[in-house]
Amino acid sequence: MFTVGPSLFGGERDPYAASVVALLHFNGTNGSTTFTDQISANTWAVIRGTPTISTAQSKFGGGSLVIPDSSPSGIRNTNAPVLLVTGDYSVEAWVYIATGDVTAFYATSAPSGIAMTVNCSGVSHLRGTDSTIATGDGGGSLAGRWVHAYIGRQGNNNYVACNGVMVSSAGNTSTISGTYTHAEVNTGFTGSGTAGYVDELRVTN
Repeated sequence: MFTVGPSLFGGERDPYAASVVALLHFNGTNGSTTFTDQISANTWAVIRGTPTISTAQSKFGGGSLVIPDSSPSGIRNTNAPVLLVTGDYSVEAWVYIATGDVTAFYATSAPSGIAMTVNCSGVSHLRGTDSTIATGDGGGSLAGRWVHAYIGRQGNNNYVACNGVMVSSAGNTSTISGTYTHAEVNTGFTGSGTAGYVDELRVTN
């Protein structure tokens, strides 16, 4: 869904930059609970557990969001609504998995929502009653390394990509309501988390 085109001044530009509705680099002081969104209207706070900024692991910028154990843990945006995702959208992030599943993004709205979940086997795109699952990047287990995860919707299709390879797509059959009450990182549908890191979360709508 995303391409990089030539800039008028040379170099490259992102033609979708104006459509970004959430962008978190997760940089900062080790142990901090300040989660800065580059979209200034968005604010985020710990909803459960002990997630913090960590400098132990990062893909870019020297920091990431760490989920330190397998107990329920995560952050939530405190302004609402954060998204309108009835149309086309994409969610992408770098995820480092220690064990289990990392829900890198979850937007909820009664009676349904969307989620991007990464585990040792691959990436999942859950949208209402639809479930589109990628089987990884062909490089074996995804645990213990940084993985670029992507989910998106374009027209009537749902998409999933792992490390830049579009590995799964499926027709969209689920109806999603228009206003999302909040978005979460790593809390999951059931409120359970897992040990891992999330970096460079970007949502485009």
